Amino acid sequence: MRSLLDVGLVLPGSSDAPVVDGAPLRGIHDMVNRRTAGGALLGAAERITVDEAVRAYTVGSAYASREEHVKGTLAQGMLADFTVLSDDLWQVDPTRIADVEVGATVVAGTVSFNAGALC
Repeated sequence: MRSLLDVGLVLPGSSDAPVVDGAPLRGIHDMVNRRTAGGALLGAAERITVDEAVRAYTVGSAYASREEHVKGTLAQGMLADFTVLSDDLWQVDPTRIADVEVGATVVAGTVSFNAGALC
């Protein structure tokens, strides 16, 4: 990931679902931590920051699908796609990012998922 960002590419966040877990928080966790399932560090030089990983899953993914004019950021006139999380990704221990719970998901301004406990 770091190599791609360092040469100026826009990094999209995505997964190989259904081959692997497609959960965005797991993807962010893996971009930041670069650990194998067994816990071994894999390509430490390719780690990126929480800011860069979240940007990949928001701005970068919208850019990759050529929809940056309607999604990827929270701004007037955009679709208002966002999630409510149990913890602040910038404050939680990076090794716990995958454990953060999704409390609600809003798509195009409408609640599409609500866990109830967090909202």
